Formats: sequence, C-alpha cells, structure tokens
Amino acid sequence: MRLEIGGGHIVPPGWTNLDPVNGHGEWKRLAQDTPWPVGDRAVEAIRAAHVMEHIPAGEPRLAVMNEAHRVLRRGGVFEIRVPDCLSGTWNAWADPTHVSFWCVESFHYFDGTKAANADYGIRLWKTLELRVQGDNEILWKGTPR
Repeated sequence: MRLEIGGGHIVPPGWTNLDPVNGHGEWKRLAQDTPWPVGDRAVEAIRAAHVMEHIPAGEPRLAVMNEAHRVLRRGGVFEIRVPDCLSGTWNAWADPTHVSFWCVESFHYFDGTKAANADYGIRLWKTLELRVQGDNEILWKGTPR
C-alpha cells in the first residue's frame, strides 16, 4: 500500500488518499485523526505534498508524524514537501489556511539532531534527504529508525 496524505482530487493510480474531502471510506478523515485504518508496518511509501502546513503545530503534527512512523514498513520512505517559512518569500505566511510553519530545522526535531529539552513523545526518523528546492519549498524524505 502507498499512502497519499491530503491528495485532494489528484492522486496517482495505486495510491490510497487520506483526505477529509476526497478520501474514500475510512480514509475520508483528517490526517491527525489517528489511528489510521491500516496495520503496523503495512505501508511501503507515504507522501504529503503541501499539506503538513495545514495541520496545526503541536500535538496534531506529532500525531501525524508518529502515525506515519507506525504504519510505514522498515525501509519505506515518507516524503514531505512544505513551504519554507524562512525563505524570505511570502508564500508560507500569506495563505490563511496555513496553521503551522516549517523550516529546515523543523525536521531535525524528528530525526533527533535537534535535542529537545523535554520528551515530546516523538518517534525518531532517519533523514534520507533534506533540501530547499527553488525559492520556497523544503523537501524531506525519511524512514523510521
């Protein structure tokens, strides 16, 4: 199984769409509404293209990252694309539906590079790729540790 988070109405063939409007059956839900209707380590790949900034920071964001960690098989890849809030452009801030903001350093809380002085319950990821593309997009790819 391959999982698209918030794919809207444009989801490639062979991908399951976890989306509150365009998902089907049990997949018609917000990403932070966990647990997702799939077993542990049952998903081979997950993508979230310009949706994570629509998920509130804090507990909802942690729920999505931890749930993705639970369902993704070992060696599977979670790919996230978000606007870079530190890029110097207005894109991340102008959209009134953006409720969380991301920069490259945001991902280091999930891979353990950035030591938090509290236990947030984050399941750690291994970062496979992390870069800024163009003038505003961050691409991160990770796999469960």
